[in-house]
Amino acid sequence: MSIIDDSSAHLVADTQTRHFLLGTQLLFFFALAWRLILNHGPTAENDGISFYGVYHETVPLLIGGYAAAFVGLWRTSTHFKVSGVATFTWIGLRVIALLLLVLLATPFNRGAVLDWTHMAAGVLGSVLELEVALQLVRESRSLRTVLGLAVLLLGGGIAAASLPDWHFAYLLQGEIVFQIGFAWCLIEWTYALTERMRRT
Repeated sequence: MSIIDDSSAHLVADTQTRHFLLGTQLLFFFALAWRLILNHGPTAENDGISFYGVYHETVPLLIGGYAAAFVGLWRTSTHFKVSGVATFTWIGLRVIALLLLVLLATPFNRGAVLDWTHMAAGVLGSVLELEVALQLVRESRSLRTVLGLAVLLLGGGIAAASLPDWHFAYLLQGEIVFQIGFAWCLIEWTYALTERMRRT
């Protein structure tokens, strides 16, 4: 009977985590959409999401969106830890959450030190997000998980191609697609954990 109770409790926790994560990600993307409405010009396209941390009208929206993402990532990491997800993956989620604070605290247009710190935090966060998605595909090779990873890789490719001076100014769009792919993979992780519990 206790095994059934544990399984039911875990399924409830998966569902609650999924709903909470979905809510915080929707807040993140709502704040992002609002920022895009306020300014989606060439400067934003060249500088990416980071532009909204130095454009005074959108700083509060960036803080609000990142705060929602931080809370969602931290709670999800706690659930992953309890669920037996690989240590590097759930710790990676916490590092990603903390890197959001670093990105907020390092406006890229305030000198070389802050600019390089901002870029390093962004690259590290992206690598960790890719790792979370790759671990998901190892856990569950369903069509949905592969599509989530494909969206993430597409966005990453667009963003990476926009960084050199190749006159390919789609950094903002690439970062948005990348974040959509990452959010997709995170939500798929909660479904994968439910499937894992049902198999055991």
